[in-house]
Amino acid sequence: MKKICLALAITISAFSFSQTYVKVTSDKTQVEDTYKGGQEKFDSDLINNLQVTGGMFQVTGDFTLNFNVDEGGKISDIKLLPELFDKSFEREVKRDVLRMKKHFASNEKQKVSVDLSFSRNIPDQSTRTAMTYQAGNSSR
Repeated sequence: MKKICLALAITISAFSFSQTYVKVTSDKTQVEDTYKGGQEKFDSDLINNLQVTGGMFQVTGDFTLNFNVDEGGKISDIKLLPELFDKSFEREVKRDVLRMKKHFASNEKQKVSVDLSFSRNIPDQSTRTAMTYQAGNSSR
């Protein structure tokens, strides 16, 4: 029982410290009309899909994701730039994007280009209060 608890504790701590944060930057009107929920929902869904993949491959760096959406909402021509020697990360990103196809409903062909940034740094949260120390401001 102790060994199981120890293994579980190690696994949980390893996953909690190895999170990959994904930042998506795109033209704010790019998929506003074609993605159910609009641009913000698209960005949120893409981030959620790619966090697992980024953590699994422990990716850091900046990439550009390009794909086309046709009239029926079908996603095609997915490209991740820069190209990597190991294609397994690119395959997983393509799979993550294809998972979102049910949310696209387009009346015309559209090219989508998204900038991705994978990092290990904790992103700034506007809802968090920053704890700072300022010299000379003591409340004694």
